[in-house]
This record gives sequence, structure tokens and C-alpha cells, in this order.
Amino acid sequence: MNSPSQSNNSGFSHLVALIGGFGIATWAARESLAESKKSRAELDRPEEAEEAFEEISEILDGWEPVDCETEGEYTHDLADYLTANTEFEIEICPTTEAGCPDILINDLIALELKVSPNKNERNRCIGQCAHYSRLWITWMVMIDLKPSKAGRLEEVLKDKGLEHILVWNFT
Repeated sequence: MNSPSQSNNSGFSHLVALIGGFGIATWAARESLAESKKSRAELDRPEEAEEAFEEISEILDGWEPVDCETEGEYTHDLADYLTANTEFEIEICPTTEAGCPDILINDLIALELKVSPNKNERNRCIGQCAHYSRLWITWMVMIDLKPSKAGRLEEVLKDKGLEHILVWNFT
């Protein structure tokens, strides 16, 4: 016959096993979800995608937009800046199966650029980027967007499960 202390230890070990199993299942579910959010570029070319992510994010951090007037002028300014600072291929407005991102970097990263976008333009941008993110790492480049609106844009992306789409805001 088991003593009360052996019975309690047995119950405790079952509880630990149950909690441990739940923790492992939760971790596996999160990993599966993270994997499902990866773009085709990240799945097919993971090393290149990681290298491009790191290099282009550093370059983008250093971009200081010149005083342009239109979205097209800003797009060309950014594309010129990227071309001057990386060996990756830079395409402006390529026509693809997922649409026409403003800038496509080495068939790995899509950039969608908006200048002072209103709410409708931001919502449209979310839809565009959601499509792009199936194929490429996708970033929104916002020019002259108030920080509070940029924060709300990031919250909307997170609420929609699109937190892997980064927002770069240049004010």
C-alpha cells in the first residue's frame, strides 16, 4: 500500500508531466505558426534571406530621404540609395504574380512605400503587403507618418497576424 507521501509525489509527478507536455505542445504550436508566416523566399533560400534582412535593414536605417515631392520620387531616391550601398539586385515596380511592390530586392525583400498616407491608403497598403509577404520578406516604408499613426499601423498588423511585416517610418 502506498503511503500518503508516495501518493502525493505520484500526483505531483503526473501534474509536472502534464504541465511539461502542455509547455512542449505550446512551444511546438508557436514554432509551427512562426514557420507558416515565413515567405517563400525565407523557406526556399533561408541563408540568403537572413543575409538580405540584416544588410538591408542596416542600410535602410541610414537612409535620409531627400526632399522629394511624390511617392515615385521617394521610391527612386530609396532605390538609388540601396543600389549604391548593396550588391543585391534592386528592381523598381516589377510586375509579379503578387502585384507590383515599389521596390523588390534580390527577389527576397519587397518594400511598399507611402508618403503621408491617409487611413484608406494605409489599409490598402496592408492588403498589398499581405499579398507580397507570401513570396518575400515584406516591409512598409512610410514617409511623414505621425509616430502615433505608425504605432497604430503596427498594432493593426499585429492584430491581423501580420506582425512579420515591418514598418519603417521616416519623419
